[in-house]
Formats: sequence, C-alpha cells, structure tokens
Amino acid sequence: MKTKLLLLLVSVSLFSCAPNLVNQWNIDKYEVINSKGQNTTSQNIGTIEFKKNGTGSKNINYNVFQNDFKDESGFNYEMKEGYVIIKSGDKKDKSALNKTWIIVSDKSKKQVWKSTDGTDNVQILELSR
Repeated sequence: MKTKLLLLLVSVSLFSCAPNLVNQWNIDKYEVINSKGQNTTSQNIGTIEFKKNGTGSKNINYNVFQNDFKDESGFNYEMKEGYVIIKSGDKKDKSALNKTWIIVSDKSKKQVWKSTDGTDNVQILELSR
C-alpha cells in the first residue's frame, strides 16, 4: 500500500511540474528589447497552437520597428524542463518564433516566455488561453 501511495505521489508531482502546453494560446504581448533602447511592444498579435503529437501552427500578424510580419506556418516542437523548442521543417521559414524559449512563468491559463535572437535583442511572449 505504501509503495502504491508513493508511486502515485511521485507521478502527480512529475505531471504537475510539466507545463500544460497542448492547447491554442492567444499571444497577448510580443515585446522586443534591445541594448540601444529601441524597444517595441505589440499587443494581441494572434494565436499559436500546440498539438499532442509534437506539431503546431501559428497564425500571427505583428509590427516590429516599422516592419510588418505575418506568420501562418506549421512547426514541430519539443518540450523540455523549463523551455520549449519551436522549429520548422521548412528551411525557408524565417519565423521569429522558431527558436528556443525559456519558460519564465507557467500558470495554467497564462505563460511568459523569453528568448534572444543571438544579438542584443531579447523577445518576450505573453500567452493566455
């Protein structure tokens, strides 16, 4: 009996620590911060959906530094401890969201992610469902 109870507690704790990513998420905020002080924020830019089979799709429109971007593409993703990797199978897909994102805040209906573009820019995503 003690073994079954211990196994149940360990299982529950493991599952409760993993973010529940599978769902469609609204992208409430997309912020780009750079070291030159040229920061920009876009509100309600679209949706991103994660499916159980490790695939997903984006439907977003936003403007960063006077440049319009539209991203309606599919992707593959990997969920790791504390981060998510979004990648496209199409080498021509230059989506700003196709990268590794650190999960800064993980609530059941709201998440905050951060990443960098390899230069001085930091991107922040705020997601809700």
